[in-house]
Amino acid sequence: MALTIVRNDIVKMKVDAIVNSTNEYLHPGGHGVDAAIHAAAGPRLREELNQIGYCAPESLVITESYNIKTCSYIIHVVGPRYIDGKHGEAEALWNCYDRILNLAYKKRCRSLAIPSISSGAYAFPKEEAYKIATSCIRQFLFSLDEDEDMMIYLVLFDQQSVEYGNKIDGDVKEYISPAYAEIKKKGLGLKFKLGRANNILPPQTADSFFDGAALWEDHTMAMQAMLAEEDYTAQDLSFAEMCEWWCEEKNISKKAFYVSANINKSMFWNMKHHPDQIPKKTNALACAIGLQLDYDQTQDLLMRAGMTLSRYYALDRLVESYIRKGNYDIFEINEKLFEQDLPLLGAC
Repeated sequence: MALTIVRNDIVKMKVDAIVNSTNEYLHPGGHGVDAAIHAAAGPRLREELNQIGYCAPESLVITESYNIKTCSYIIHVVGPRYIDGKHGEAEALWNCYDRILNLAYKKRCRSLAIPSISSGAYAFPKEEAYKIATSCIRQFLFSLDEDEDMMIYLVLFDQQSVEYGNKIDGDVKEYISPAYAEIKKKGLGLKFKLGRANNILPPQTADSFFDGAALWEDHTMAMQAMLAEEDYTAQDLSFAEMCEWWCEEKNISKKAFYVSANINKSMFWNMKHHPDQIPKKTNALACAIGLQLDYDQTQDLLMRAGMTLSRYYALDRLVESYIRKGNYDIFEINEKLFEQDLPLLGAC
């Protein structure tokens, strides 16, 4: 029996049951876990929840998984809304996890995937929500007999929750990229908006949203076109080609790019015309700085050269700190690297 912290899409988890964080009236909507589960499970889930009609805060409802073939059950929970931390929110959130775990145990589930409850639309502080979730799960697992086997996954999705997980436990296993998380979120939000725009969604609820399968098919191409403008991960390009793509996307001239990245034309030419040769990491990072890429974009660019930013290397940690601050002055970065006797970026 164990607790594993993962960054993943909960509807893709191969477990006995997954948990859905929902609202009192069991209405899907928005772009969070609830919307993702309903989109994957299909309209029959919506029909069953319509019949149930209501679920009180801190209470549970269990249903079939319908079109989600990777699990057998969906446990729906109504988490607490965060007010100011002085209205019993922490105790209420603990109760939610405790009831979920005990229900899964009674259903003889050997594996369970739970999201970070109430940390989205209900505004529960993410770090506190993480600590409550992991503490409750670990206490539950400790209470089981030695011969009882149960695997529990705490499934994180947004970047901030992952950062808290790494800060507190230091080992969040990531099975999806930050870009995937963002595009999935935008896709669900867009699907919801399209439903309302076409009068498939009533203004107050999302009752008929997931019955509008034809709507989704009709708008697939339009949605893909809209997302493609932002989904840099969809670009099937090499490292150097992706640098050129970003130059066009950000309207940066090649000359300005070379200066900002502290590289020369011949250096970049070699990267472009010898894609099978891995560039030096200092040059790859210099390109990311010259293009003023954020953390996720930098990781995507480095991945195209078989690299990543790692917290285990001083060079990476320093460059990442500048990226997260939005400071792309490569000469200032190199000055700091020089002070710490670390390799400099670009043609130095």
